[in-house]
Amino acid sequence: MTNSHQQAIRALILDFGGVLVTMPHDSPSARRLAAEVGIAPDRLTPEILDNDDWGLALVGAIDAEELDRRLHARFGLPWETGQPNLIARWFSDEQLNHELLELAASLRQPPDFQVAVLSNAATDLEEQILHEKLDILHCFDLVINSARVGVRKPDPAIYHLTLERLGVAPHQAIFVDDMPVNVAAAAALGIHAIHFQNQRQAVDAIRRALSTPQDTLTA
Repeated sequence: MTNSHQQAIRALILDFGGVLVTMPHDSPSARRLAAEVGIAPDRLTPEILDNDDWGLALVGAIDAEELDRRLHARFGLPWETGQPNLIARWFSDEQLNHELLELAASLRQPPDFQVAVLSNAATDLEEQILHEKLDILHCFDLVINSARVGVRKPDPAIYHLTLERLGVAPHQAIFVDDMPVNVAAAAALGIHAIHFQNQRQAVDAIRRALSTPQDTLTA
């Protein structure tokens, strides 16, 4: 990896769920929640994330507390202020991908090289999750949360906003996401986009991107 190549790429942009943290679909916390709400573990995603309430939360139309209130009502569960929210209980077994985070830390040299999170998330991402739960908020120069900016991936606007706030051009950024549609949207803008499949693959792909001459990079 040469200094000129490192300087050509000036930002690493990471998705949160499914990239910085991952969890098996049949984890103990998923099985516990599935039993609590009376569905199979493989139905959690369609029942909780593939619905209008989650979509509203992702663009900030409702906050994390209101989302939790609605999810409890959907499953006929009692809701109380201050209780651990349903999605937090679901993902309590998620694991931080330390090798990926360590690579990001080794690259980070603001303002010359910045590390950002770009996530479709609810309003609790920054304080309750990145700060209180994982204590990694300080590891990032920028967090773009769809619920805070009112637009979500794969809308090109959220990528443009991220690049603008980082002060980099599309070809100067690497973006890592586990959703092919989000990867394709970034690549279409000229960002070097990597589809996350596992931590080792992603780390290797980032290292390759950083060591590849800029004019030969492809999405």
